[in-house]
Amino acid sequence: MKDLKHIVVAFDGNEESKRAVEYGATLKKAFPKAELTVVHVLNDKVEQRIIGNASAPGFVPSAGFYVDPVQTHPVVEVDQQRNQKVNDTPSALENSIQNAESNTLRLLSECQVTGKFELLEGYAPDSVCDFAARTSADLIVVGNSDKSGLEKFFLGSTSSSIAKNAPCSVFIAK
Repeated sequence: MKDLKHIVVAFDGNEESKRAVEYGATLKKAFPKAELTVVHVLNDKVEQRIIGNASAPGFVPSAGFYVDPVQTHPVVEVDQQRNQKVNDTPSALENSIQNAESNTLRLLSECQVTGKFELLEGYAPDSVCDFAARTSADLIVVGNSDKSGLEKFFLGSTSSSIAKNAPCSVFIAK
């Protein structure tokens, strides 16, 4: 069997990905010299493209869509309360990132292994595979999709897409 030097585990917070982290930790114990990196991918980036006639009335080029001038309504500015603090709490995105990182580190601690947490962005299968290629990973561990057969057929699954396009071996945790 090949000696593993770098194990990448994909984690999105669901039960299947928690099992993937547990399997990654087990592999880390079996290969103590291996580096273990748990990656979390933020939602897809939305790329805006201009479609249609950009000079048409109502077209908003910076947003990439058309707004019918007849359907627009005037916006009335509302005064904020003077005592209200703006940006007092972290955004939902920051909370999501912090939760993913703390859950990852907690799971690794429970399994008594050390590892790194990396935040990626973009389309999850592509981001995980690109990260594995950039870091010369030997193995990607990913949770099994909980989609039904029909959902997998129409939408695909992250685990099967990673398995198909990965630059290294893939372990799908069930």
